Amino acid sequence: MKLDGVGQAFGALVRQAREDRQWTQADLARRLGALLGKDVNPLAITRTEAGTRPVPFEEVAAFAQVLNLELDPLINPPQARGSADDLAKRAAELGAELDQAHQQEVQAMAAEAAARRQLTRARTLKRELERELQAVERALKDADA
Repeated sequence: MKLDGVGQAFGALVRQAREDRQWTQADLARRLGALLGKDVNPLAITRTEAGTRPVPFEEVAAFAQVLNLELDPLINPPQARGSADDLAKRAAELGAELDQAHQQEVQAMAAEAAARRQLTRARTLKRELERELQAVERALKDADA
């Protein structure tokens, strides 16, 4: 791999990991800054993700730690090798695996949404029962008095 593509590959991995966590660039900058003990400008995140900013190794390690990523893939992106037929076959396999992973993601998201609804219902019921218990305890206390 030519070294001129490492910055773009690194930036793409950082952007994907940040977006997976639903963080803004400012969120990531704050977290990096806290780890590094210095202010990190969100513009540095923008330029890193675009692959236009040289990133010192200390920051590469900080990105890996903050985003919970393995360091090796960040600095050694995978390379595809083989004949055109082999690469086409692998691309088809990866496409099928990606479709399956997407379906699993959708199922997990649906399960998460159902669990959140169930949690909301349980919390609402709990609050209602707590209020009723308090009312009954007050009435009992008044009856004893």
